[in-house]
Amino acid sequence: MIHTFIFDVDGTIVDTEDSIFRGLDDVLQEHAGRPATPEDMRTIFGIPGMEGLQSLGFTPEQAADLHPKWSAQSKTYADSVSIFAGMEDTLRYLKENNHLLGIVTSKTKESYELNITPYGLDDYFDVIITSSDTEEHKPSGQPLTECLRRLGVSENEAIYIGDSIYDNQCARNAAVAFGLAEWGSHTSEGFDADHIFKTPSDILSIL
Repeated sequence: MIHTFIFDVDGTIVDTEDSIFRGLDDVLQEHAGRPATPEDMRTIFGIPGMEGLQSLGFTPEQAADLHPKWSAQSKTYADSVSIFAGMEDTLRYLKENNHLLGIVTSKTKESYELNITPYGLDDYFDVIITSSDTEEHKPSGQPLTECLRRLGVSENEAIYIGDSIYDNQCARNAAVAFGLAEWGSHTSEGFDADHIFKTPSDILSIL
């Protein structure tokens, strides 16, 4: 029986898509001579930024130089970032009813604390795993397995909720049920989800 709920962050808890895209567009315009495209976002959304930049054709050295610039540019569009409607109410209900909650994100610890902690949601979560906590990252199952270890629960007691194909693959690689945050993915096509949630409150339907 599922009693542990583990969440991705970007596109699942917090709507950061616009700020990330606009920051990436600024970087690509300046350093690659082209605009960012929706396909670029599908490629990079859900994996660590350094890996995302390399997947767009930058060398590791270039990615190391551009990643902080991308983060800084995205931060300038922070006014477009918000917690998804209904998410905090859902987290509060789960917490008040004694469910364990966790986060597995591809953000670094520094990026998480700078960009997500200010929204005041950290106290809902028993464990927060960033890309700084594991050697392997999504789509590897290692970050999710580490979260389970710290929570002290088994794979069949948890569900991982996310919006990207990398989240889906991470859950499968960790042998954990996957719940698609369709409010962030905007589609269920191409996913192998055990549950599809159209809104955050739909998560409560599996209790």
